[in-house]
Amino acid sequence: MTIYNGSQGSLNLYYKGLLINSFPLTEKKTFKRYEYQGEYLILKSMKKNLKVKHIIHTLTHFCNMIHKRKLNKQSIYKSDHNLFISCLFGLMKLKIIDNDESNGYLVMPKKKTI
Repeated sequence: MTIYNGSQGSLNLYYKGLLINSFPLTEKKTFKRYEYQGEYLILKSMKKNLKVKHIIHTLTHFCNMIHKRKLNKQSIYKSDHNLFISCLFGLMKLKIIDNDESNGYLVMPKKKTI
């Protein structure tokens, strides 16, 4: 898996102990922007009158599907990577998963050069 570094570092996403994807952090693509994607997905779903239980089931199912594809070394579309970040942050916002050693994110600042 390639770690994508931006001018501000990288955001690495883990699910069930596996590095799923990496996003560059830049001036415009900040951690807060990525984190907001999860909130936005939940708000948009609730405006469509979906029940929280259904939202949780859908987000968890998608994360499990991406995890399975990653374990089987199958390709994952870029759009699926983008949806995964929304689902993962959505599950963390709903307190279904915690940001710990096996699930969540790791923000790595850019290496300082001498």
